[in-house]
Amino acid sequence: MKNLSTIVEDIYSVVDGKGGWDETITEFFVTDISGVLNSRMAEPEQRRGTLWMSNLGAPCRRKLWYEVNRTDEAEVLRPSTKLKFLYGDMLETLLISLALAAGHRVEGTQTTLSIGGIKGHRDCVIDGVTVDIKSASAYGFKKFKENGLRRDDPFGYISQLSSYVFFAGRADEVESHPTLGAFLVIDKVSGEICLDQYDLANEIEGKEEEVEFLKVMVTEDNPPGRSFAPVPDGGSGNMKLGVNCSYCPFKATCW
Repeated sequence: MKNLSTIVEDIYSVVDGKGGWDETITEFFVTDISGVLNSRMAEPEQRRGTLWMSNLGAPCRRKLWYEVNRTDEAEVLRPSTKLKFLYGDMLETLLISLALAAGHRVEGTQTTLSIGGIKGHRDCVIDGVTVDIKSASAYGFKKFKENGLRRDDPFGYISQLSSYVFFAGRADEVESHPTLGAFLVIDKVSGEICLDQYDLANEIEGKEEEVEFLKVMVTEDNPPGRSFAPVPDGGSGNMKLGVNCSYCPFKATCW
């Protein structure tokens, strides 16, 4: 049986034409891509005013409150942004297909998980490990490649992954590593792939308490305080929004 630690070199072997890709994998890829396109293109995006596993890890609880209570005040996504999300989904399908072709055990693809009223869709479980698949810019890819999210994780990916690992371990039996999670990441420009693994025991230990706190927090009448302050814009004394706030769809409402 294959081990997750070799998945990058095994995928590169498939891409080099050294075997693994066949008509069955092609059929899987085409079917999944069709589902992605139909999901993204068939109708306007629907805002979800609820807690999901994917937003539990948001580093700003104020943003989470807005996502549940002020859904209609979010910025409308531009078509270019929607296209960016679309090809991110397509790259996810490509990596899963390549993992299958490379002979790795891929299970639980987009399985719906639900614990305590919180739902989510994990990407997959590969060789018994919950894996979140990402496409990243060169700058973002560098952090994954260097195992650097413990030091710099502005979008809460570690917390997000720990939620999937926690809930998956209680929902089914395909996950055989109850505290281990990984990111399988592709650089959208260079095509380079990396595997970034983490032991999430500490995050999982307090997950139930975190979820219960957030469930109560989003029912309160007013949002919590801001998690991030403005940052200097050069040396003139002017200020601007930092990375987290500048990417937030509720920045106009919040500020």
